[in-house]
Amino acid sequence: MGFDLTPLKKISTVIGCNAQFRDYNFEYFVCCDKHMCQEAANTVGKQTTIYTRSNWSSQFAMWPNVKTLPPLPYEGDKRQDDPWHWGTGPHAGNVALSFKPKAIFMLGFDLWSKSKTKPNNVYTGTSGYTYINRPVDPSYWIYQFAKLMDSPDCRWIVVNEPEWELPEEWKKKNVFKESYEGMAKYINKQLTKPK
Repeated sequence: MGFDLTPLKKISTVIGCNAQFRDYNFEYFVCCDKHMCQEAANTVGKQTTIYTRSNWSSQFAMWPNVKTLPPLPYEGDKRQDDPWHWGTGPHAGNVALSFKPKAIFMLGFDLWSKSKTKPNNVYTGTSGYTYINRPVDPSYWIYQFAKLMDSPDCRWIVVNEPEWELPEEWKKKNVFKESYEGMAKYINKQLTKPK
């Protein structure tokens, strides 16, 4: 991604996904994969809350900072409505919604790789990601985020490159697109505001 997320901590609650704890020290992380949750629990401090699936949160009972993911804000009968079939990104969006924010900024959710053959994950090839050798189909992520975006009390700002297109399912009245340059200006403005 090439965008420094550290300044966001000074102006907002930041929720990281999976291996981001290797590069950032945020207050919250979502790790749906058991091995990633284990690595996070062994790495981050006690002041960092890690959310993981209910299926194995009991296995992390000795870590008081490992919590069970909140339930989904809706019910559905499709496979992609089952929390087990939700990935870390959509679960992180649901955790963010649980804080009742007025706005959620989504950074790093590219969905598609710039190359049709290259994996769409910045941690590909590192520990926990060696099995990824092709792009992951983002259709479930798109569907699941669209469900979260149905919440009318929250604005969603998807930050990406100017040429990146919002999925059709995300084109809602409360969903906006912003460039990384625009996001950097917004962060700078918030940091330099008189108190």
